Amino acid sequence: MTRRTTDARAQSKGARSPQLERRRQLRREKRQDLLIQCWRVVALLTASASLGWLLLRHGWTLEESSQVVIHGDTGLRPELVARVGGLNFPQPLLDISPAELERRLLRDLPVRSASVERRGLPAQLVIALEGQLPIAHATRQRENRSEKGMVDARGHWIQPSADASNRVPSDSLIVNGWTDDRRAVIAALLEERNDFGSPLISITLDPNGKITMTTKMLGSVDLGDDLSRLPEQIAVIKELSRSMPAHLGPKGKGTLDLSNPDRPELELPLKPAVPKPAAAAN
Repeated sequence: MTRRTTDARAQSKGARSPQLERRRQLRREKRQDLLIQCWRVVALLTASASLGWLLLRHGWTLEESSQVVIHGDTGLRPELVARVGGLNFPQPLLDISPAELERRLLRDLPVRSASVERRGLPAQLVIALEGQLPIAHATRQRENRSEKGMVDARGHWIQPSADASNRVPSDSLIVNGWTDDRRAVIAALLEERNDFGSPLISITLDPNGKITMTTKMLGSVDLGDDLSRLPEQIAVIKELSRSMPAHLGPKGKGTLDLSNPDRPELELPLKPAVPKPAAAAN
């Protein structure tokens, strides 16, 4: 009885062995297939990354200045912008730093703002520039020397550029002694220049803080150094230009003192004393 049972178990084990081996074989094949698929994915990703790098590095390349697109009313040519920006053709797009290029353009060109964008397909460098429209000529002190330039309607200094064709103001108005901390004053006076009743000739800012302006009718106008009263002073200038008889205007002779706009004072130069005729000899 015992021998028959043992033989039966052996036969049963032998019968199950091919099935077990088959399952093991299937598991090995699945692991091999999974490994092959993983290697294929890795190879595909590596090839894609390599092709992408080659495209970005060598495919997206600026071959000439015609691929530099300029937006804005500055009149600046792409060739000039590329040269000032330090671009050397052929120039890979990835080698261009938009922030660094913007800094160079703001420093070396007569523009107020610059925005740089890299684009591909086709490869382009798009640069948006906001030009500076000069309103007046200007001077300023730099390292114990006088420097000539221009200012725009907002009082910003415009540095003439040897590389760019510079616009010039339409009239001879000049701002003397420009400083960055007085831009608001300059802008306020320039904004009202057409409402003063006569042409504005000059604005002078002294190092001690005193502000003087000159108009064709009122002559020299002393505004003092109290910037808080500038709106009142501008209103008084407009009123005097309308109401003051033409023959009373200083016209360059003397100064209209508006340092206190509540009490305008006209200061005329003293006339030289006329010598008395010598008494006749007896």
